[in-house]
Amino acid sequence: MPSGISVRERLLSSRTAHTVRIVRTGSSGALVRIVQRPDGTLVAVKTARNPRVPATQQARARDTIAPYFGARLPEVLFAGHHHGTDTLITRCPSVTTLADAALRRGPSTQAAAAWTEVTEALCRVWLQSARSGFEPALATRKHALRLERARHGLHDAAHRLRLPIDGGHHIIVNGTDHGSLDRMLHRLAALRPPTIHVACHGDPQPRNVLLDHANQWHLVDWEWSGHHQDWRMMTSHLVGWWYVENLLAGTHGRLTPTRSALDLSYSTPSLAVLSRWTAPAVRVFRRMSRPGELEQDLGALAVHTAMLLLREIPQVIVDGRHHLFAPLLGEAVRILDSSYSDRPHLLLKPFIHPQTDGSPA
Repeated sequence: MPSGISVRERLLSSRTAHTVRIVRTGSSGALVRIVQRPDGTLVAVKTARNPRVPATQQARARDTIAPYFGARLPEVLFAGHHHGTDTLITRCPSVTTLADAALRRGPSTQAAAAWTEVTEALCRVWLQSARSGFEPALATRKHALRLERARHGLHDAAHRLRLPIDGGHHIIVNGTDHGSLDRMLHRLAALRPPTIHVACHGDPQPRNVLLDHANQWHLVDWEWSGHHQDWRMMTSHLVGWWYVENLLAGTHGRLTPTRSALDLSYSTPSLAVLSRWTAPAVRVFRRMSRPGELEQDLGALAVHTAMLLLREIPQVIVDGRHHLFAPLLGEAVRILDSSYSDRPHLLLKPFIHPQTDGSPA
């Protein structure tokens, strides 16, 4: 891995290259600049002042999954500090993510095919790398830490909205009482570990997949990669990302606080447009879940999907999109509660009944 000053300066010099795209990404607020060099090749320059995962550690995380994905992982050109900023420089196969292809250009057949390839490749790696036992302390992505951040984020959002809520407040979704906030948090914490651990890219979602001119896919942002992953958490990214984006793009809600409850009202989103994107995750889940563990695995999938919704709440409040508080919290509660009933949330129903996996007829 090149690390000399001359390499850094040559890659970053504005005299020899120009920026073609800038993306703000990650909870640490990292900035990614896609830079085109004079020979036409692209590099991605990721910088952060206070990264949750330093660039050198991100490069090492890439190495843990390189034996499984090989050329699908762009080469690291530099990892370290540049002018006091944590910096990671990699080759960049494309400026187009799979999310760009799927959302901006409409329902692309090529993008859907690429997404199916990605999910199937991930599943093959999970099956190949699966080992008995799972230790939460060894997990690359720790559920307890994610839950603590979600808890703090929810209370911070309530503070910004001047909502005087506590754990005893009930959550009312479109007229249905889903119990107290404390009960929701307790159910999120009561997660039984999987029976196996697997190797995986730690955040397998469409914004972390690049599509090149030949429609070949590449995995980026591998700072959470590792050998000790909960495959059910990883599956939640494969299905939950699409649902979160659907909510953010087209749902408006209203929040009415009372002395003892948060009354949330909104129109539940349609899942019809998501079926082509979520169907591959359903097939992966059915392959990974062992006989006798389906109920437990489905409960874990519900927990992890609810977490994806909750973690969006602080950011939408900071962005001034207060109308999204109700649907994000409401759907997190509904998905979580459905795993305790005989009426699964429509997002989870295909995982129980494979004949309704959403595959095109």
